[in-house]
Amino acid sequence: MKRITRQELDKTAARLEEIRLEEEQLRAKLLEQVQEFGSVPTHAEKSRRLYSDLYQFTVTQGTTIEIKDAEVIRIQQICPTDLFDQLFRPVTKFKLVDSATLILAGQLPTYAPRNLRTMFSRAVTIQETAPKLRIEKLECNTLIPAS
Repeated sequence: MKRITRQELDKTAARLEEIRLEEEQLRAKLLEQVQEFGSVPTHAEKSRRLYSDLYQFTVTQGTTIEIKDAEVIRIQQICPTDLFDQLFRPVTKFKLVDSATLILAGQLPTYAPRNLRTMFSRAVTIQETAPKLRIEKLECNTLIPAS
């Protein structure tokens, strides 16, 4: 392989940067279209899907949950076991029970610690993740659903 000049290296790097920026703009345009005009696929509430003649575009918006173990242990120490088990389940680390926020949003049992909601908010942080766009080429003989 022949060594290229510094100017050629600069030109190649600049072109790659142009391509990256163009891809970013195109993805943003597609993301916007799918979010605005896409439909929610069956059993995929956090996704939206849009079809073209050749491609299927899917945008998925997930969430990440951070659980602070030390705060959860404090809750565990003062909470009756049956209530704690409705909020968390131990798996090497604590995992949030799917219905935990519903439990805390409603009327707490009389035996719940008086500051449980405050402690829970210190123990758990819920953040939405950035939307992800997936583009898949459709097979020629695939029937495209009406959108």
